[in-house]
Amino acid sequence: MMNNVEGIWKKRIVEYNQELQKYLKYMFNDHLLFVLIFALGGAAFTYNQWVKTLEPTFPAPFIMAVVLGLLLAWSPVYTFLREADAVFLLPLEERLSGYFRKCVWISFMFQSYIQLLVLAALMPMYVAVSGNSFRSFFPLLGLVLVIKIWNLYVRWFMLRFQEREAHLTDSLVRFLLSGTLLFLVLSGADLWMTLVVAALMLGYAFYFHQATKGKNLKWDLLINLEEQRMLIFYRIANMFTDVPKLKGKVHRRKWLDWLVKAPFSQASTYRYLYLRSLVRTSEYSGLYIRLTLIGVLLIYSNPSFVFSILTAMVFLYLTAFQMIPLFKRFDYKIWVLIYPVSRELKTSSFQKIMSQSMMIQALVFSLPLFIRGEWLPGLITLLAGLTFSIFFSQFYLVQRLKKMEETLF
Repeated sequence: MMNNVEGIWKKRIVEYNQELQKYLKYMFNDHLLFVLIFALGGAAFTYNQWVKTLEPTFPAPFIMAVVLGLLLAWSPVYTFLREADAVFLLPLEERLSGYFRKCVWISFMFQSYIQLLVLAALMPMYVAVSGNSFRSFFPLLGLVLVIKIWNLYVRWFMLRFQEREAHLTDSLVRFLLSGTLLFLVLSGADLWMTLVVAALMLGYAFYFHQATKGKNLKWDLLINLEEQRMLIFYRIANMFTDVPKLKGKVHRRKWLDWLVKAPFSQASTYRYLYLRSLVRTSEYSGLYIRLTLIGVLLIYSNPSFVFSILTAMVFLYLTAFQMIPLFKRFDYKIWVLIYPVSRELKTSSFQKIMSQSMMIQALVFSLPLFIRGEWLPGLITLLAGLTFSIFFSQFYLVQRLKKMEETLF
């Protein structure tokens, strides 16, 4: 029986890795990696310049404690469970302790990379304010990882409770305890204060370990959480390629009907379809709005003109690149295939929709500069965005759509 459980674990891990690799190869393609390297380089340069301006009174320990505390409190346990497991694995519940122990540790391995990257990003700010050296990074990393293990185990204990209020309260308590302990260590507080908080954390974990000993697993809850976790991944992957397991939501949005009005003619057939899909389908409209708002906030918050124009170009590219899958949205609809219109009209209509969407976004990206009264930088950013939009839709997009048509036939 134990061999069967071990076999289930190995099979689930292999299948999970295969699922990740299948979509990651599309998500981290050459174009996106280039943009990410470019964007991260610009962000690192801006961050480095900002760190140089910090005063010793800047609350770096508090900011680090809040950011890391939130990340530590966010500790989902990857169980790799499926809907059918509620029936077929239920009789094996008493023998699955080893399986779920491995789930906790595999969750720690995946999430520890995030803690490592965030702590590394926050260290220059901490060193500049505290006067400590970068040698303190590894002791701090060790402390963060220990707190992460504590969070994961407490979270696993709490998953034996069905009540939503219990989970929310637990997340808040773990955030407060994790953040407080980190703040005391980062700010150099007295040792006894740190030990008191550490003792509270151990007592909290021990209490729920004892309280959940006689409770059964909440299979429906565990399966639902795992499905929600994978759904988030599929939604991200869907920005780069088609995900058969993900079905987008369509919203009526009657108040936007004026945007999709088109003349009654064959030439407007695909324009109407694509524009309506862009407005009504959550994965495309949501993507467009989210990236536009993020770009606007970044441009508005940074006074550097170079940063503003680079941010506008990066977000124009990211938005347009991730909207390209919209082109194939109707390829498998029978009723579209019988339309008496040419396939060239489909391509040209999509080009126009993409070009116009990018131009609107370029205009929005220039607004923060105009609001700040920077008319010349705003005008340059707008012209650069419009030029990039035309170049992308008339050259890069044309070649990309040809390849997509070739794979279809």
